Amino acid sequence: MNQFIQSWLLQCFVIFLIVGSLAGMVAGALLLLRPQSLQRTNSLLNRWVSTRHLDQSLERTVALDPFFYRHRRASGALMLLGALYILYFFAVRMDRPEMIGGLARSFKMPVQLVSGLLDALTLSALTGAMFAVAISLFLLLRPSLLRNFEQGANRWVSMRRALKPMEMQRSGMDEYVFKYSQQAGILLVFGSLYVLVILLFWFGH
Repeated sequence: MNQFIQSWLLQCFVIFLIVGSLAGMVAGALLLLRPQSLQRTNSLLNRWVSTRHLDQSLERTVALDPFFYRHRRASGALMLLGALYILYFFAVRMDRPEMIGGLARSFKMPVQLVSGLLDALTLSALTGAMFAVAISLFLLLRPSLLRNFEQGANRWVSMRRALKPMEMQRSGMDEYVFKYSQQAGILLVFGSLYVLVILLFWFGH
């Protein structure tokens, strides 16, 4: 990455931390002086956003298998041609040293890193192409042999149980902070002030 971009990103990150420290000092001062106003603001900002509508969209199944079985010859032939081209490109046509040098110059990355990433990409592409060749041959010759594989691969995994913890409100931290508002405010003010002084000193030099 360009050194100018790295320096610019670092400065933006430091400015973000400085703004966060100032916000922490303001919040700590409100906890010390007027905790009721901060509690009212907190109740307004803690508006609950449900993810149930996301669950409903993720729970919908999209069946593409009937289309491939209905047009098995055309889909099998196209899949076979695409897989053979990938095999030909990565195994025969690709000039590995030239591609590594070009990618390393374009992205300004070490040659060893580009070589490892390209090898991983090549291995993944070749493995996927071989798998696609097998699937396309089954579609063209014996589509009935794909039934058992299709039933195992199309096993439904519900996202409702995985996203259920996101639907639970956790307000224990807020209650604890407002219960000990003076102690939390002192810690927040001094902690933010300490971080702010260090960041301003670093940013000034």
